[in-house]
Amino acid sequence: MRRTKFLSFILAVVMIMTCFAVAGVSTSAASGDVVYFDNSVTKFSTVYCYVYNGEDDKNATWPGEQMTNVSGDIWAYSISGDYSKIIFNSGLNGTQSDDLNYPGNGQIATPNDSNDKFGVSWKAYTGSDTVPTKPTSATSPTTSGGGGNTGVGTVYCQNDANWSTVYCYMWNSASDENAPFPGEKMTDLGDNVWEYNYRKNYANVIFSQNRTPQTKDLTLPGDSYIYNNSKNTWEPYSNGPVKITALTTSLESPSYTGVSVVISAAAKSTDGGNLTYKFTVKDQNGGETTISDGASDTAAWIPTSAGNYKITVDVKDNAGNENSRSIDFEVKDATALEEAFISAFSNSLGTRTQIKQNSNITFTLNAIGGHTGNGLLFYKFVVTDPDGGNNVAYYTTSNAYSYTPTKLGTYTITAFAQNSYNNTVSKVYTYSSVVEINEQEGDTNPQPVTSTTAPTSATSATSQQASSTSATSTSQTVTVPNPKLGDVNRDGEINILDATKIQKAVALIKVDNYDASLADTDKDGKISVKDATVIMKYVAKMISSI
Repeated sequence: MRRTKFLSFILAVVMIMTCFAVAGVSTSAASGDVVYFDNSVTKFSTVYCYVYNGEDDKNATWPGEQMTNVSGDIWAYSISGDYSKIIFNSGLNGTQSDDLNYPGNGQIATPNDSNDKFGVSWKAYTGSDTVPTKPTSATSPTTSGGGGNTGVGTVYCQNDANWSTVYCYMWNSASDENAPFPGEKMTDLGDNVWEYNYRKNYANVIFSQNRTPQTKDLTLPGDSYIYNNSKNTWEPYSNGPVKITALTTSLESPSYTGVSVVISAAAKSTDGGNLTYKFTVKDQNGGETTISDGASDTAAWIPTSAGNYKITVDVKDNAGNENSRSIDFEVKDATALEEAFISAFSNSLGTRTQIKQNSNITFTLNAIGGHTGNGLLFYKFVVTDPDGGNNVAYYTTSNAYSYTPTKLGTYTITAFAQNSYNNTVSKVYTYSSVVEINEQEGDTNPQPVTSTTAPTSATSATSQQASSTSATSTSQTVTVPNPKLGDVNRDGEINILDATKIQKAVALIKVDNYDASLADTDKDGKISVKDATVIMKYVAKMISSI
């Protein structure tokens, strides 16, 4: 009797353990199953789903495939294959969930926290949102989507993210798509521009490097638009002979009133010939100002009012073909700026990439702000020679520093600007020390993004030296014998062209037909953007003479 009870007890234990073992076995996904993820806790910009059985049996290489945002914080993924394990994540090298057992079709995972590796709670998803079914494998199109295909429209991708190839996936619904994901391969037109001709109208588009990396779900704004996969921006794009490949500014938006912003365009024409560039700036009230109109692909602009602006370049070739491109730019009021803001950096040689060995050089940092405390800005210059040696640097009120490079090689100058409350910004500039200057046209001096740092100490001062910039005279063509002050191109007239040349020289852009001896229009002993402003006021008849 006692033995019988014991055997009954063992049998019960085995049955219970068997139940637990069965309950612990993960469910296997079936092709077509949909799994959901609640992004309200983690707030990923993009959610990826990685499902697998082992290293050689998975839906895609890590981090898996991008899920589809179907409603608010809810993301969905249609599984193509039979898998037992699943991981949700924010992308390559991002935050991810634990290695989870697949819970079955129609389940939603809610993260328990937002830690680097988080657990989830599962429950049945009760919403009505659906997700387009993903293919079991990528389908290669029989022909490229671009070039010879005819269709109702064209979309472009500016491949500034430097993907090895670009695919275009377009859709209206799960059953209405241009091709199974990732879509069709686009055509490389050169200059990082890829083209795709779509054969019917679609509302949505995803660009990818053959699945990953990929953009978010995008809304197509219309025919002949180009998407920058680095900046995540759309712009109208012309497929005519004139191609504009870039429109940039020397300072990132936002900038400040009174600070010179150099606008640069890059363009070419398949018809050949010379190009002309017209740069205009339109304010938020619709007022439009022409900054430059001629052969130069750069223009200098000094905003005088805070607000939101649209900068436009119109490019025309000799055959009359035209194209235009615009960018938005914000300007803030500098009169209340407490932090320092670096606007320009120059040297007394007027060079951009090279300095001369054994020559005494004065480096000048232009900054604005500091409207707090005693209202002063302090400056420091740390010079690192090719062997890693540094000068002894202190904060002073002088925005200029003299130095003689004695070695050949790369010199790095880290320039700091600090307000009276020790809040500091800095930028790094590099130069090659050479025996003789031989810069080439188009050489530029790298300028990383402004970074905020905490200084170890600051030297107090009772006065501040005014900012100054050394203007560069590259060549002079004398056309009048006795030019007036302000007529820097010596053509006998004082106009906007003279102001533009001063602005370019201050920004260290190569300037032809420029006489620096006529540029100090405010007669303060320095050449700066203030001198260009004097000319602009004269042209606008705000002042009667210079």
